[in-house]
Amino acid sequence: MRRLYLPILLCLLAGGLPLSAAHPKTINVSISGGVETIESFQQDKITYISFSELVEILGGSLDWEIVGHQIGYVADTQHFVFVIGSPFFRRNDSTYNLTFPAVYRQGKLFLPAKTFVPFLDHSFPQKITWSKDSETLRIDSEYFNVTDLSISAKANGLLIEVFLTSSLSYDVFVTEGNWLNISIRDGRLNSRRILSRQNRRYMYNLKTYQAAGSAQISVRLRKNIEKWHHKLAYDPPRIQISIADVDFKLDTLGAPQKVGPDDKIDVIVIDPGHGGSDYGAIGPCGTREKDVVLRIAKELAKLIRKDKQFKVVMTRDRDKTVTLQQRADIANNASADLFISIHANASVKRHVRGWNVFFLAPAKNDSARAVAQFENSFFMREQTTFEAHQGNQDEEGPDNPVLSILNEMIMTEFQTESHDFAMMVDREFRRSLKIPARGVDQAGFFVLNMVFTPSVLVESGFISNKNEEKLLKSDKYQKKVAQATYKAIKRFKAKYE
Repeated sequence: MRRLYLPILLCLLAGGLPLSAAHPKTINVSISGGVETIESFQQDKITYISFSELVEILGGSLDWEIVGHQIGYVADTQHFVFVIGSPFFRRNDSTYNLTFPAVYRQGKLFLPAKTFVPFLDHSFPQKITWSKDSETLRIDSEYFNVTDLSISAKANGLLIEVFLTSSLSYDVFVTEGNWLNISIRDGRLNSRRILSRQNRRYMYNLKTYQAAGSAQISVRLRKNIEKWHHKLAYDPPRIQISIADVDFKLDTLGAPQKVGPDDKIDVIVIDPGHGGSDYGAIGPCGTREKDVVLRIAKELAKLIRKDKQFKVVMTRDRDKTVTLQQRADIANNASADLFISIHANASVKRHVRGWNVFFLAPAKNDSARAVAQFENSFFMREQTTFEAHQGNQDEEGPDNPVLSILNEMIMTEFQTESHDFAMMVDREFRRSLKIPARGVDQAGFFVLNMVFTPSVLVESGFISNKNEEKLLKSDKYQKKVAQATYKAIKRFKAKYE
C-alpha cells in the first residue's frame, strides 16, 4: 500500500497543480551537432525539464533519498541536493534559490529551465544555455576558445600555458603586486575550468575577466618576476609563458615523481580491450567491441611509430584472447611509461551516449561502478576458471592479505600521474570528438591495478547506442580517437620527462 501512495504523496509535496493544468511535451537538447529530446511540461507558464533524463546526457548519477524527499546529483566535482517541493537547493557547500520548486512527476525529477540552467552552466565546462522561444537546451562544448590553463615547474623556473582552440592574438604584461596578465583578443574563457587550476605552491591568486571582444587571465605569483618571455605554440594551440627568474627557488615538495624505470617517457603500451572468446559489448547492429577497439589501437600505434619518439608495445595486435596476467606482464616486462587500455562502453539504456576516461581509484558513483563491473566481468570468469583448475589452493588468491596490501599500493602509487594523464586525454577528446563528454572518472579496473605505471582506461563511446555504434565503426572516428590520445601522450611526455 505504501508503494502505491508514494508517487501521489511526492506530487502533493511538490506543491504542483493538478495534472490537467500541466501540459506534457518534449524539448530539444542540442549537443555536439546532434539533437536529443527530453520530457518537459509547463506549469504557471514556467517550463519544467526532466533533469532525470538530462543526467543521462550530461553524465553523473542521481541518488534518491525518499525518506527525506531529497535527490542528490553528483558529476565530477559538483554535488547538488534538491528537495521535492522546495525552490532551495545545495551545490557543494552553498545554498541557492530557484524561485520555483523542484517537482516529482511520474518517477522523474523536474526543474524550472529558466532559473536552473544558469546554475548548470556555471557547474560544467561546456556552455549550457536555454532558449524559451525555441524551447531548446543547448550544450556547446566548442563555445569556449580559451579552454584551460596549466602551471608546472621546470629546471629554471615555471612554465605557464594557456590552451586555445585556435590561434588568437594576445598580450602578456606584468602589473604591480606581481600580477602576470594574459589578455586575449576575441577570447571566450572557460572560467570554471581555468580557476580550478589554482595552485597554492606557485600563486597567491588566480582571476579571470570576460568582456565583449576580449578576455583576461591574471595570476599573482609568489615570487618576483624578473626574466620571462612568451610565445604562441601549436599542436595544440597554446600561449606559453616561461618564467626564468633568478630569485625563483621552487619548493620540490609535491613535484612530479619520476615516472617509469628511467628519465624518459618513451615506452607506450596500448591495450585493446577484450579479444578472442571475449567479444566485449555488442551493438544493436552486431558490431563487436573487441573489433572496434583493436582498430583504434592499431591507428594509435601507427601514429606513435610514425613520430619515432616512442616505442610501442601492444598487448594484442590481432583477434586473440589475452588474460589479465598476460596484459600486465606485457606492460611490466616492457618497462612501460604509460599504459592505455581502449574500450567501448555499453548501457541497457540505448539512448545513453558519450565518451569517458577512467583512472584507477575507488569508484565515486554508480555509473563508474557499473563500467568497472562490466569490464572486470571477463577477468572474474577467468579467475574462477583458474581457481577451479587449482582446487582453490593458491595462497595468492584474492583473500590473501599480503596480496591485498600490494594491490592497494599499486592502486595509489601512480594515482596522481594517472589522473593527470586522464585529464590530458579529456582535454584533447573535448576538442576533437563531437559526441557528449562524460569526462574523467575513477573506478577499480583489474587491468589497471596490475600495471606498475601511470595508466588510464578509455571508453571511446557507447556501442549500445545506434548512432555511436555507427561512429565507432567508421575509420574517421577511429582516427580522431587515436589522434586525440596521441596528443595527450605528447603532453604527458613534455610535462614528466
